[in-house]
Amino acid sequence: MKSLSQNDASRSVLKQSQKVEFPYIIDAFNVHIEVHENVFSPKHFFGWEIFTRNFPDFRDKSVLEIGAGTGVTSIYLAKNGAKKVLATDISPYAVKNIKSNIKLNGLTNIEARQSDIYDKIKKSEKFDYIYWNMPFMPIKRGYEYKNVLERGLFDPGYEITERFIKEARNYLNSGGKILLGTGGDGFGDIKKLHKLAKKYDFSIKLIVEEKSIEIKPVNFLFYELF
Repeated sequence: MKSLSQNDASRSVLKQSQKVEFPYIIDAFNVHIEVHENVFSPKHFFGWEIFTRNFPDFRDKSVLEIGAGTGVTSIYLAKNGAKKVLATDISPYAVKNIKSNIKLNGLTNIEARQSDIYDKIKKSEKFDYIYWNMPFMPIKRGYEYKNVLERGLFDPGYEITERFIKEARNYLNSGGKILLGTGGDGFGDIKKLHKLAKKYDFSIKLIVEEKSIEIKPVNFLFYELF
């Protein structure tokens, strides 16, 4: 039997993640998270666990999360010492889901906002950390997404990642840093990521490297750009 390609394996996980009754609640690091239909599920994709567990000291810091999905990491940060958190996503389904989780956890130091990377972030808004569990699966330029969830998997030609890095300084406090969660071992284009960091004058440092299993073993990498 022919094994699934990496991209098809991830598509398969996406498909399975939608064959459940919605909404449902999971416990993530002692935080209750409601999961809605058409939102990237932390129950089926595990990179967020590694990145959240290894997040640098965020106490009394301001954090902008791009592509927040259910808001699982943002909710955790807001509940455990972050000064303020802005959780954004391009998907209206995700933003609605984040808002439900803010209410579920009774938080007042976090906001959910629909935004395509930085297009709804004000120039006056600055953050100590800008974090993105990026869509790192390799796919050709010009690829057309088959559904809203594929935005969490694929960044055709890393064009969105380039925009994310290029514009980040406009929204960072002095001494602020980018935090990027990605995949290695053929799951992510690490050479391209390093080239983009250099192109836009960022130093890049690996915070942690850790393996997890979805359908296939995935080597997750968590980077700091400064």
